[in-house]
Formats: sequence, structure tokens, C-alpha cells
Amino acid sequence: MSLAQLERTLKLDIKAALGCTEPITIALATCKARRQAEGKVRHINLKLSTNLLKNAMEVGIPGTGGQRGIPLAAALGCFSPAEEPGMTLLEGMSDDWLQRAREFVDSDLVDIELVPDKHGLFVEARVDDDSGNSGTCIIQGSHENCVLLARNGKTVFKSDKAGDNGSGKLLKERQTLAGKSFTNIWNNIRDLSPELRQHMLSGIEMNLKVAEAGMGKDGFLNIGNIYRDLIKEGWLGNDVINEAKAVTSAAVDARMSGCDLPVMTSAGSGNQGLTITLPLHVLANHVKADENRLSEALAISHGITSILKHHSGTLSAMCGCVVCSGTGLTAGATYLLGGDLEIATAAVNNMVGSITGIICDGAKVGCAIKLICAVDSAFQAAMMAMHGLKLPTTNGVLGENLESSLANIGLIAAPGMIETDDQILSIMLGKPLKQ
Repeated sequence: MSLAQLERTLKLDIKAALGCTEPITIALATCKARRQAEGKVRHINLKLSTNLLKNAMEVGIPGTGGQRGIPLAAALGCFSPAEEPGMTLLEGMSDDWLQRAREFVDSDLVDIELVPDKHGLFVEARVDDDSGNSGTCIIQGSHENCVLLARNGKTVFKSDKAGDNGSGKLLKERQTLAGKSFTNIWNNIRDLSPELRQHMLSGIEMNLKVAEAGMGKDGFLNIGNIYRDLIKEGWLGNDVINEAKAVTSAAVDARMSGCDLPVMTSAGSGNQGLTITLPLHVLANHVKADENRLSEALAISHGITSILKHHSGTLSAMCGCVVCSGTGLTAGATYLLGGDLEIATAAVNNMVGSITGIICDGAKVGCAIKLICAVDSAFQAAMMAMHGLKLPTTNGVLGENLESSLANIGLIAAPGMIETDDQILSIMLGKPLKQ
């Protein structure tokens, strides 16, 4: 049954993470590699895909006072005391832990290599110790999907990147969900389990705390307060769309600045989780929807985001927050507004016809601006569909139904925009590719 598949996928794809998930993935890889080399750490070597490199370069790391950088993330992971390392392995950062990592980085003991033929999410971390031992960890496909552990070049653990064990299972669950009928999911969404409902609702509570931090002192841009000032001064309307944009952008600002609070993610991204949970919370309050209705809207939004991540890849040249979770938000908002699947499909196509192709140029505080675009476009696409606006399916990349529109987005991201990704990273590194 399609709804059962949705539940299986979302139980794996909605989870708490501390900090931006890309530098955390690098930290996780070095942490696992370090445990295969027991002596004093002498050197770290990283091999990264284009997508992972660009998404980890500029974002703040939690517990560091806003410090950034791939070498620091790698060193912090290497010295992490976490007993069972996961996406919250940097929780409880001590001064000694940070100082050890900072000194290691300042000693120029972390090397980074770009692996140009690897696309999507890929990191190979090698840690060498002072006894001549080495540990290697490869994470690929999704943020926790360890596909290889090796000690001194000998394999300790190996798994297919879409294997049945661990987080590799997530990739298969996304693929299976993408092949299911969304009509069946929509028509049976009221049968969601109480456990999944509560898990998703707890994500709102978690993410609201991050928004509050962004409205306080944890946001480098202070964008949430600026937005509210513009509303008070009359430059922007005091309405549900602008309130949702203010709250969501404040949360993203805080998170990208290195806020020490966890967020509830969606399909491997905290910003995607914020894009779904906070606007739907604001809209639900506005339309006076109960928790059951809200949790069903959340499931629809998270589900579409997971499907799009299957089609486009966990990381790509396309902005996952605007295109993937923004499209998911559109369908969830339509559901909260009382629309049926036909209207939701029209809303999704309105969104696809609007924002498809917006690039990802790495995780950074500027993502808060893109999230404003996502929330604004999603709410307008939903509201216009509720008032009868429906783009012809002959327009551009739109599909005949919801499933085909989502698949078309994936084709644009990969293979369509792979060369775009290379150009984006070259610009970010200060070396634009020659024509």
C-alpha cells in the first residue's frame, strides 16, 4: 500500500540533526575513519564530490561560535567523543575539543581533494596515526550512508550504496516511494499512524526554537527581524505569507550561522525541514487547522520532498530547499487550504513552472534569502490554484500528472545540470571555467 511506503520512508527521512548536514557528514566520516586508526592522529585526507564540497565550504559549525570550514569540520569529527556517532555528533562541544581541532587545522594537517567524477553526495575520509596505521570511511548517497570502512587498506565493512542495512535502506525506500501512486497516498492520508503524526509535530516544536534563536542573537543576517520591521513600517503586508517568510528565514539564518540547536530535517536537509514545518505551522494557525490536519499536510510535504530527492539526488546543482521542499510545501499548503488532489497537482505545476532550475551555490547564511523565495512561491502557487489557476500541461517541463512533473524536475537536476554544478563550484573557488 502506498501509505505504508510513505510511512516507512518518512520514518527514515525525518530526523534531528545538529548543524548543516554536509559538514556534519564530513565530521561523521572522519569520526568513523579515526576509530580504525588507534594512535595519535597525524593527518586527515578528504576526497569530496563537487556537491559536498560546495555545500560545506561556507556554513557555520555549531558549538564553534560561528566558525566555518571543511578542515575544521573534519578535525572536530576526528576528535568527537560520541559513543554512537550520528547527525548530532557535534552536540555538547567542549572548549578542549574545539581547541584540539583548531590547533590541528592551524597545523595544516587536513588535505582536501575534489573528485570531479563523483556527483551527488560523496566523501572519502582517510585518517593516519603516528603508528603508521590508517582508517578510511566512505559515505555516499545519503548523509549517514557508510558504504566502506577500512583499516590499513583492508576492508572492515562494505555495503552497496543502496543496501538493505543502515541508512543505505533510505535510498531504496525513496525509490520505492517514487514508484507508488500519489493518488493512493492522498486518498488515504487520514490513516497515518499516531507515531508518525507525533514525530512530525515534534519537528515543529524543535524548529520553532531555532526560529526564536534567529529572531534573537543567533542570526548573522538578522533577516527575520528585518522582515518584521518592514511589515511594521508598511513596506510589506501584515499577512500569513510574510509572517511565514519572516519565521522561516530567521530559522535558516540561525542554522547557517552555526546555531547550537538541533533541527528536524526533511530528506537529509535541515533547511528543507524548516521550509516545510514552519510555513505550514503558520498557515495552520491562520486557517485554524487542528493537529491531525496539520500532520497530514506535513506528511504530504515531506513525502513529495523525499520523492524529489530520489529523482534529483540528495545533493545536486538545483536548490533542494526552493525546488524540492518548496514544491512539497506547495502541496501541503494546498491540503491545509482544503484543496483536493486535482487542485494540489495544479498548485505543484504552478510551482514547477515558476522556480524549477534555481541553483544551489552552497550552504550559507544567504540560503535565508532563497527560503523567502520558496515560501512566497509555494503559498502563491497553492492559493492561485485554489482560485482556479492551472497551467496547461503543455507548458515547458510540466507533466501530465503530479508524479511525472516531479520526475521531470529530477531529469533537469541530473543529468541536466551536472556541468552547471562544475561551473558553480569553479566560481565559488575563484576559478571560473573557461568558455
